[in-house]
Amino acid sequence: MKEHDGERGSDDAGEASPLTVDDVLGPSGRRDVRHLPALVGQAFRLVWRAAPRQLLLAGGLQLLAGLSLAGQLAIVRRILDRAVVDGTVAELGQLAPELTAFGVLLAIVAVAAVAQREQQRTLAELVEKYTTGHVMDVATEVDLIEYDRPRFYDHLQRARVNASARPLQIANGVIGLLGSGAAVAAVGAALLWLEPLVAALILVGGLPTLYLNRLSSKALHAHTVRQTAGDRRRSYLYEVLSRKETAQEVRAFDSTAHLRGEHDRIFDDKIADLRDTVRRRMRYGAISAAITAIVTVAALVLLLAFVQIGRLAVSDAAVAVGAVVIVAGRIRGLIASSGSLYEGALFLRDFTDFVEVGERRRAERRRAAAPPQAFDRIDLESVGFTYPSRTEPALTDISLTIRRGEVVALVGENGSGKTTLTKLLAGLYRPSEGVIRWDGQDVDQHDLADLREHVTVIFQDFTRYFLSAHENVAISRIRDLQDDEAVRRAALTAGADGFLGALPNGYHTLLGPAFLGGSDLSLGQWQRVALARAYFRSAPLLILDEPTAALDPRGEYEIFEQVRRLAKGHTVVLVSHRFSSVRAADRILVLDGGRIVEEGSHDALLARGGLYAELFELQASGYRELPR
Repeated sequence: MKEHDGERGSDDAGEASPLTVDDVLGPSGRRDVRHLPALVGQAFRLVWRAAPRQLLLAGGLQLLAGLSLAGQLAIVRRILDRAVVDGTVAELGQLAPELTAFGVLLAIVAVAAVAQREQQRTLAELVEKYTTGHVMDVATEVDLIEYDRPRFYDHLQRARVNASARPLQIANGVIGLLGSGAAVAAVGAALLWLEPLVAALILVGGLPTLYLNRLSSKALHAHTVRQTAGDRRRSYLYEVLSRKETAQEVRAFDSTAHLRGEHDRIFDDKIADLRDTVRRRMRYGAISAAITAIVTVAALVLLLAFVQIGRLAVSDAAVAVGAVVIVAGRIRGLIASSGSLYEGALFLRDFTDFVEVGERRRAERRRAAAPPQAFDRIDLESVGFTYPSRTEPALTDISLTIRRGEVVALVGENGSGKTTLTKLLAGLYRPSEGVIRWDGQDVDQHDLADLREHVTVIFQDFTRYFLSAHENVAISRIRDLQDDEAVRRAALTAGADGFLGALPNGYHTLLGPAFLGGSDLSLGQWQRVALARAYFRSAPLLILDEPTAALDPRGEYEIFEQVRRLAKGHTVVLVSHRFSSVRAADRILVLDGGRIVEEGSHDALLARGGLYAELFELQASGYRELPR
């Protein structure tokens, strides 16, 4: 018997401890320093992949602005040199070329600043599209079992939030870094030419600020990691208190105060932690500002001293003072942009770690063997399954064979394992132990997504898509979305054509109450739409989990007549609590405690007098025999 660890697709074994900053950057400060260039480089690569044209344009604009600043300083120096010659003040007309050039450069800097702001908006949207697309890819590619692990939800939460919230910060950081870097390089070169010692002082003085900005970013990231689980729970409570699906029960039970109180308590805990984080970041910011001010004043004092001793001419000193002010400001901008970029990249690490899951998943799919194109039989051999959040198995030692064209019914009390078994048959989960074979081929050798091409599954908690009626049916085989005739035929088979065709815009009507122009359906009508999806997909294996739970007896009879007709050439696995629905199945499997305890036809199981007969008699008698 083959054993699985029940943790496929994850590096975790069971429930792991929460992710910490050390998990992301390593435990030592020295390791943090080594990761700084890698994280910033990662952010640059992300922006380049998302929007290379906009990044080049933004970089060009920033370089142009930086060179213009250096040009302005050169022109100011020339104006000062020519303004007074041998005690004679020059006429304005003599300075017209320099003044004109200075005005042109001012205009260039202003236009570049406007263009840069507009490019930032586009750049941020393109980066967000790129990052959110990758998160959606991973969320839809991972094995379904991942959604039963709290830690996966934590990773998904941070990746989803950072994918939408951080692109603007990263885009601004990249553009700011380019702009400030270009300005510091251009103006710094002029200052270096005028007075190297002052230039060196300004540059070296920025290093402590860079380090303090990194500590500030780490503090914010640590706060976010600590709050991930609480944010998820708070978001869930917000949804419970604000969604239509839960509104009626919340009001009926008058549970608003309790749920709101729990929501606010979690929020208060977050705010208390945030206050500590903000105080620490403010302390880092204050020290950084003080260092910058001291270095700038020291540079100016040094320039004055050089003028007094005759090392610098007055005109050169004036230009150098302007250069010091510009470079000091741009270094602050450079440090702020690099800090913003580092902070964004630090959070981006959560995104990239999450995306790696999808990359590994795609690599596994490429290595998987080609799936069978059809099947004559499905064999389960000693199959067991345990959910990650539980210690007791949901299924134990399940062995059975399902042949093509059979109608197999699964019955049993709630929690007996019926739905879990259907999920294994549908290729949504892999067994924790044992083997499932399609025509002798172990499904573990194949990618489950390929196997699911041959399966149609409709669960009791089916999805109500707030899309058009046509899309609601065709979504089960979306590549045939334009096949209007097939959509209508599937709806007709499910008994949905009448009410869908009568909608204001027919099959093009938006379903659900969430959007303007949408038409809501009754629960029974929604269930018929879900059944129409199953008929439209027309896969060889049809799995129906309580397909008539919301239908009246007449509707139930009609649906099961259609299921019996559909079974010709198809295999049907049916889960139902209504014994009138399952009595015509070729075989009935009775589950109890995750095991198959009885198997046979309706008549044979009644004659045996076991659990099936007991449940059947209870339902047939209207529960009159239950103790009061």
